[in-house]
Amino acid sequence: MSDPVELIQRAEKKGVPSSGIKKFFGGSDSMKFEEAADLCVQAANVYRLRKELKNAGDAFVKAADYQIQAGSEDEAGNTFVEAYKSYKSSGQASEAVESLNKAIEIFTTKGQFRRGANFKFEMGELLENDLNDYGKAIDAYETAGEWYSQDQALALANKCLVRCADLKALNGQYLEACDVYAKLIKNSIGNRLSQWSLKDYFFKMGLCQLAATDSVAASRTLQEGKREDSNFAESREAQLLQDLIACIAEGDGEQLSEKVLNFDRFNKLDKWKTTILLKVKETIAQADDDLL
Repeated sequence: MSDPVELIQRAEKKGVPSSGIKKFFGGSDSMKFEEAADLCVQAANVYRLRKELKNAGDAFVKAADYQIQAGSEDEAGNTFVEAYKSYKSSGQASEAVESLNKAIEIFTTKGQFRRGANFKFEMGELLENDLNDYGKAIDAYETAGEWYSQDQALALANKCLVRCADLKALNGQYLEACDVYAKLIKNSIGNRLSQWSLKDYFFKMGLCQLAATDSVAASRTLQEGKREDSNFAESREAQLLQDLIACIAEGDGEQLSEKVLNFDRFNKLDKWKTTILLKVKETIAQADDDLL
């Protein structure tokens, strides 16, 4: 098996631009850069066989940089994706995001927005789950959703919008999250494929409005949901939302907790809903403090 360090060293010697008389008589350097890139790819694959994935990612990035200098942007885009995979597998999330971003820039410059959207969504997941950078993750999901919409891929666009809205809420941007849920509701009414998600969208929107201390808006959402979606009108989610609005009006935190626990016995609350419901309960305590 070849020594990857030696391969990289050969690539670095090969990938030096010509200068002086050599540049005048030597013609294009593109062949030299392509050869340097090939050596780096060989080194990266050796590192992958050895399971040294961080080093593999570094070698793929070097290869992609040489491919760009050789004028082979399409190849460079694919090589940056290989770097991203290596970095992701080795737990190097920041490097993975950086490589993926370079690949996306190349793909979208070439007009490959659907492919760019796929990878932009993956970037959002990395930013959300590995780096806990909700702000940048939201931006990534929003961009991916826009590109999917342009490609008439409504289901995929909605998937991005859901992630975007959920993260906005977890980031304390409750009213901005409501705007996204409203858009999801508009996209889903009358749509045979996504109408089954309406119940969840109305419920989440109402919770966010309560977390933002806007019970009036939550009441409007409850009534709109009952009017537009029969599944929501007859659901335990609608009943819970109605109970929460009543508990907040009465300033009864204990009753609110009881209603939530009763709901959870039959419909297990996920982490997102539990987090937002805790915030809703805090609004009652905060209101009591403001009266003191």
